Amino acid sequence: MKRLLLLVAGLIVYGSLYPFQFEWWRSSQNPIEVLLHAWPDSFGRRILLDMALNVLLYIPLGVTAFLAAARRYSRGASAVAALLLGVGLSTAMELTQVYIPGRVCSLMDVLTNSVGTATGAGAGWLFQTYLWELFERRRRRLASAAALLLVLWTTCQLYPFFPALSRTRVRIFLEALARGGPLSLPGIWAVAAEWFAVFLGMKAIAGRVRWWWPAGALAVSLAPLLIATRAVTLDELAGAALAWVLWLAIPDRWKLRTAAGAMVSAVVLRELAPFHFAPSPQPFTWIPFAPTLQSDTSSAVIVIARKAFDYGATIWLLRQC
Repeated sequence: MKRLLLLVAGLIVYGSLYPFQFEWWRSSQNPIEVLLHAWPDSFGRRILLDMALNVLLYIPLGVTAFLAAARRYSRGASAVAALLLGVGLSTAMELTQVYIPGRVCSLMDVLTNSVGTATGAGAGWLFQTYLWELFERRRRRLASAAALLLVLWTTCQLYPFFPALSRTRVRIFLEALARGGPLSLPGIWAVAAEWFAVFLGMKAIAGRVRWWWPAGALAVSLAPLLIATRAVTLDELAGAALAWVLWLAIPDRWKLRTAAGAMVSAVVLRELAPFHFAPSPQPFTWIPFAPTLQSDTSSAVIVIARKAFDYGATIWLLRQC
């Protein structure tokens, strides 16, 4: 549980300090004074949306901090410890944002983050027994591997984890969706195979997957619309929808073998695309991911995370078979 808490806290630090361009000389004022006087003048739609996101961002921190402390302390002490951690982390992030160009220090963020932490701690208090049973099941070897695969898949889908809320991006996507366009059958099949493996990973962790859980795949497929530098393609949406249909149609006893075969075929199709074979061989290098590592960081992380998921999921599924 402590490792999960560190992971959640690390993601919060990452999202709060992105893009990590500090200008310590940017402000000669005391950052504490800046924070105490940083309160929004009005509460428009944008501010209310930021408040909601800040609450949601710190709920996982409250849950994991409460469960980590509840191992040794009472429920009341654990809830207080979780709240103090959330308030302290949020305050530290806001004070540091004073020195990051483009970031805004806000006392309202500290308040809403604290509300999110308290909400998470309350959820941990109410569902402590169920959550402990869930995390105890995760200690099984296959479930632990599934958790790692889901982390890789989440990284592939949502990196750089920095929100970019814009109605223009949504409008452009809807216009492109209305126009339609050419679809890649290998691309759709590869995405469907990946999502099918994700569903089995969820089942390995939670013990079961209700029929409506895979519907969340469509929501996650649209999440890149809210992430900076990311976009959504029709192939990704069609692949997620196909995975959901296959999950509902294929009997449970055939799901594992279907997923393994689908992942193997997806890896082959993706690596050989676009199936235009040249008469002469291409240059070859023994350095793994050499072209990827020479590109920009954002693209490299996405490519490596996706390849790690594809090959890792293939091995994980074949091992279970």
